[in-house]
Amino acid sequence: MPFVGAPPVIVKCVVCGTPKKMYVSHLRRVKRPTCSRRCNGKERSKELVKYSGNMKGRERKDKRYGPANPAWKGGVTIKRPKGNYRGVRYVRAPQWAKPMARADGYIMEHRLVMAGWCGRLLTRREVVNHENHNPSKNERSNLTLWPSNADHKRWEGGHFVEGVANRWSPRDLELR
Repeated sequence: MPFVGAPPVIVKCVVCGTPKKMYVSHLRRVKRPTCSRRCNGKERSKELVKYSGNMKGRERKDKRYGPANPAWKGGVTIKRPKGNYRGVRYVRAPQWAKPMARADGYIMEHRLVMAGWCGRLLTRREVVNHENHNPSKNERSNLTLWPSNADHKRWEGGHFVEGVANRWSPRDLELR
């Protein structure tokens, strides 16, 4: 098969100076050509260090975490849904609720609402249930507190809710 297009040219790597053959079409797409992934990583890190908080001992003038970060989404994240269960909202924990939060400082919104209503921190065993099984509705009237998941499941075992995971199906109820 005959060669079509311009032949490769020899270009020096901008990081280490090693000569490398590259096609002109590739050189049109890159501003600073590199010879390998390792050199490319070193070159890209020079650009990314501007956005990191660690500048090897030098203090940044403009902090890029929290609301100042370009990727900030208001301190709310939603866990991916599983099956027919909608995702749970996680919010940044206020200072008083930090012991209940994950390591990254986020806490499930319904647990935060319940802890605020009870006036105390919830233990890890305690379970907050959504009455209408919609985790995006975190009003106090929609939440109940259970001492353990076993107690919660025991109570719900006698109640059928259609379309919710881990519940009795209509066929199971007929067999009872």
